[in-house]
Amino acid sequence: MNPTDTGTVVPASVLAESGTPDDTALFGAKAANLGRLLAAGYRVPPFVVVPTRACAEILAPVADAVAEILTTLDHTDSASLRSVSADIRALILDRSLPESVSAGLESALAELADGPVRLAVRSSVSGEDSATDSFAGQLDTFLNVAPGEVPRALLGVLASAYSERSLFYRAHRGLDNGGVDCAVLVQVLVDSAVAGVAFSCNPQTGDPAESVVSAALGLGEGVVAGTVECDTYFLDNASGAIVSRSVADKRHRVVADGAKGTVVAAIEGGDTAPALTDAQVAELARTAARLAETFGAPQDIEWAYDVDGTLFLLQARPVTATGARETIFDNVNVAESYPGLSSPLTFSILRAAYEQVFRACHRDFGATAEIVDRNAADLYPYLVGTAHGRIYYNISNWYRLFLQIPGMEFAIEGWEAALNIENRYRRPAAPERGLARLRMYALRVRVIAIIAFGWLRLPRRLRAFFTELAAFTADLDHRLAPETPARERDPEALLQWTERCLNELVPAYSVQIFNDFLAQQLFHVVGQLLERKGLDESEAITLRNELFCGEEGVDSVDPVRSALELTATIRADAELRDLFEGPLDAHAVWKTLAQREFGTFRAAYLRHIALFGDRTVDELKLETDPLGEHPQRLVPMLRNYLRGGQNIDDMAAREKAIRREAEATAAALFRGGSAFERLAFRFALGRAREHVKQRENMRLGRSRSFGLIKRVFREFGTQFHEAGLLERPRDIFWLTYEEIAALTRGTAVDTDVARTVRTRHGDHERWRAVAMPSRIVTTGIAATEINDPALEAPPTDADTSQKVLRGIGCAPGRVEASALVLGTPDPDVEIDGQILVASTTDPGWVFLMVAAGGLISERGSVLSHTAIIGRELGIPTVVGVPGVTRLVASGDRLALDGRAGTATILDEDPS
Repeated sequence: MNPTDTGTVVPASVLAESGTPDDTALFGAKAANLGRLLAAGYRVPPFVVVPTRACAEILAPVADAVAEILTTLDHTDSASLRSVSADIRALILDRSLPESVSAGLESALAELADGPVRLAVRSSVSGEDSATDSFAGQLDTFLNVAPGEVPRALLGVLASAYSERSLFYRAHRGLDNGGVDCAVLVQVLVDSAVAGVAFSCNPQTGDPAESVVSAALGLGEGVVAGTVECDTYFLDNASGAIVSRSVADKRHRVVADGAKGTVVAAIEGGDTAPALTDAQVAELARTAARLAETFGAPQDIEWAYDVDGTLFLLQARPVTATGARETIFDNVNVAESYPGLSSPLTFSILRAAYEQVFRACHRDFGATAEIVDRNAADLYPYLVGTAHGRIYYNISNWYRLFLQIPGMEFAIEGWEAALNIENRYRRPAAPERGLARLRMYALRVRVIAIIAFGWLRLPRRLRAFFTELAAFTADLDHRLAPETPARERDPEALLQWTERCLNELVPAYSVQIFNDFLAQQLFHVVGQLLERKGLDESEAITLRNELFCGEEGVDSVDPVRSALELTATIRADAELRDLFEGPLDAHAVWKTLAQREFGTFRAAYLRHIALFGDRTVDELKLETDPLGEHPQRLVPMLRNYLRGGQNIDDMAAREKAIRREAEATAAALFRGGSAFERLAFRFALGRAREHVKQRENMRLGRSRSFGLIKRVFREFGTQFHEAGLLERPRDIFWLTYEEIAALTRGTAVDTDVARTVRTRHGDHERWRAVAMPSRIVTTGIAATEINDPALEAPPTDADTSQKVLRGIGCAPGRVEASALVLGTPDPDVEIDGQILVASTTDPGWVFLMVAAGGLISERGSVLSHTAIIGRELGIPTVVGVPGVTRLVASGDRLALDGRAGTATILDEDPS
């Protein structure tokens, strides 16, 4: 039968018999694919299709009104998306089905099943489920629909073609919002015992030698939507063997619900048994492989097993983005040091620094000379990337760093946990026996021996780094001194100094990476040892955090201690107190300090800047001025401390009390165990504390290193400006290090520096308004997908009904106060006990934290700088709270619990 001759509702048999190229245009890709599955002999739940022309007939009476509304759409504005979507939805849902469609639908549904039946009503759009435009999740699906409710569900599907997310998706993909060819698929709902997806190749890598199966209990919606726990299986396609499996403790399933369609239901006590038998896993892998061969492309299939163990195929589509190498960019952890946009110069220096540091670091962990040489060109130079002005880790290459050292894969778990990486590495299953298992242990012993040797050398290497830093600082002080001959600070001499810094001082900084590795691993081990004594994961994390409170000798606290000592001096001197509490602005206060009667205090003020002037907000960005260039910026900070009455000794005393209580709890846990367990725990805890402390001390050293680089490139900016290349000295930050070197040495292919500066400045102004995702997955040429407009996350509004926000509790304590939401912190901001709310923080926030009652951040981990300083200073801190800067507004009353990891939005303060 020719499908063009069919009526307003088309049965599955017509699609199975047709197989013409017109099928997708008439019925949408999803329905056409189901017809192909039927024709190939696979079991598919009975279905009918309301084709595109019938859906167009339904919408014809409102088509002009819809087109008129669409002319008002601004897809970059959330209010416009919401308004246009609501208006169109109201028009469509107010429709009744034409008599021809209604009658055809009633007749077709009567033939679907003999008895009572529940149905799934979903979209089938031209181009949907294709390799180019997946439309994944853009249109609504209605499950557990009674036959009498199908007309309403059908209109709901058509209306969802104009939902906020659909309008945004099509606009950003360059598709026409006015010409949506949508068919609607009505299919018998399989009451599945287990359901999920299967891929004929590895969807992450495109590897055709490996297939992947994911399964969950209940209806398959839970797997697709990510709302329930899933088992995952990886199979070798040649042998059919299961290479590895991850079996979850399944505590939820999606089930049919008469009133709500479907709900996520709890499984009492959980279910740790595999969702599938090995035979079912093998059957699914074979099915996916046969479909790939039949359709000539790797396949992604949705499937369901009913209670009798019968397999149904619910959907099939090509696996997208396979065959090309995948690169994953993630700003986890790096956003703490480089939040928001960074200048081209900052990125280029950071890229070069990471190349040098991790080349040296790879050797520290046992990479052979052959491995180092092999990775010189395509690994070390590409550990960080940039997208629209933001800095990302090239996570793919970080995993390569680990995996190219045989035996090192065991350490990945602790590294991922420390950085709070959400999408974790899948470790291959260990060999069960024989030479392969023996070789694995031998490789691990080698790595552990290398690490142990490096551990013994660590104190000496730490001292050597700070000695090297002092030497480079003295050399630069001499080079940039006014009395130094000009030839020692001309551009060529500055370039030579920078190259020497990158080749000598920066590789020495690899000692921090080694120390951080030990801190991450031992911190993870402490948590594991606590869990083995019967604590659940959250209890172990809480106790571990409290065990790390009150650590002495953390250099990152010294800048705060120095500032608080200045505050104490002000508080004790009536004239100074009157000056700082008076009406003068910060610059006027600084000028007044030049008077003779304030000479002693001014000297202490300048000594603080000399020692700690490199510790500022955004301190690792070269474009951020050190405090010495704006000494008046210390005034608002001191005013905050004067107003709040902070005392660092009191803070430290509170944290030490928490630490003592945690130590008593841990001692009780291990009291009944063996002497070996107690010794192992004490050793792991003691060494972890030491390495976490050194992690912070090295970060202050890093700040001082970047302070040297800042001074060099400010001198470059002055000289380029004087030479007429730059309009302003600060325009140097819009160039890369490589371009500055090329301009200096005559190898630049583009010498119109002013044009480059204008272009990049304009780009950054445009990118500032763009919301970028935290993770970007690319294949092939990375810039192609980074420049894809669809990469930008759609504008969203805060869910104001959400009152309890959850994250990772890092520093214990409970405080109730008003919120202060900070994007880019203003040095002049007044802080007096509020709870700071930020998307991310960096080490320079320590000065703001001291004056605050607590801190909440969207990003971060238990070993982030924010977490460590929060514990040292007794400031309740919660990180990893998704969307908190949208959910909370300045002035909102919050109850922050740093132990539980929650922030509760309270009603208005009754006072």
